[in-house]
Amino acid sequence: MTVLLGLEAAEHSGGDDGALRLAAGLAGAEGSPVVVTTVVPLDPPQATASRLDREYRQWRAALTATRHAEALTALRRAGVEDVRAAVVPASSVPAGLVESAHRYGARLIVLGAATEAPAGRFAPGSVAEPLLHSSPVPLALAPRAWSAPAEPTGLTCTWADAARSSDALSATRALAGRWGVPIRLATFVPERAALLPSETGLPLEHVVSEEWAGQVQGSLDDVVADWSGPWPAPETVQGRGAGWAGAVAAVPWLPGDVLVLGSSRLGPEGRVFLGSTATKILRAATVPVLVVPRGEGGAPPST
Repeated sequence: MTVLLGLEAAEHSGGDDGALRLAAGLAGAEGSPVVVTTVVPLDPPQATASRLDREYRQWRAALTATRHAEALTALRRAGVEDVRAAVVPASSVPAGLVESAHRYGARLIVLGAATEAPAGRFAPGSVAEPLLHSSPVPLALAPRAWSAPAEPTGLTCTWADAARSSDALSATRALAGRWGVPIRLATFVPERAALLPSETGLPLEHVVSEEWAGQVQGSLDDVVADWSGPWPAPETVQGRGAGWAGAVAAVPWLPGDVLVLGSSRLGPEGRVFLGSTATKILRAATVPVLVVPRGEGGAPPST
């Protein structure tokens, strides 16, 4: 099994430095090699290729070779001994990365943030966006300009209830077993500005969020009470704040934390499909985020 790092063949790497550091840390935790993968467009037939086409392909090949050499050197310096590079012609970058994930038996596809993402946050670009609604392989997403310890030190599973969060929890347990790190369950409770009063005199939004937080805490307590296996029962935490950014920020985060998100129940089985709530959490997170396919519990793809 491998960790697949998607690397753009561009003069400006955007969020790829953060993705490279994340790939190194995950490879160390997994004890896996890293395949640095760049997807390029399918070449036109030689008979129809113009001189400009040929010159562009030569420039692209030289730039890709330079970027790969830099990435492989950085990964080796980070302690990853088994590294290789691949150039994959495909009809689209997402399709090429999925094809490569199956070819190399990847457990994870690692991607960086879009260049317009705020520093320390993740925003999906043109590659991550479609994969967040189709990937058969878990996605590991690095915030822009992210740096952290060599390997993950803790996993935080996003929890809503048993029906919606079981896949994320299964994946988190599997990863914690492989990586030897503790688990935490987190619920995020965004609070809006008060608009309507209630019969209690409190803002209606506050009453609703209090009731929902109490229900979720009961669900968290049930998970802890029923916990079994070789790992200690997880810590539970609720993040409450103004909007999703405030709720996520209200949870204490350590540099080695990784946040796990499950896929929407509306998505296809065996595919990543990020729902609207999870998308808001992803954009608010200040640590790497792992998104797992629906129904697979983070299992690696079949090859």
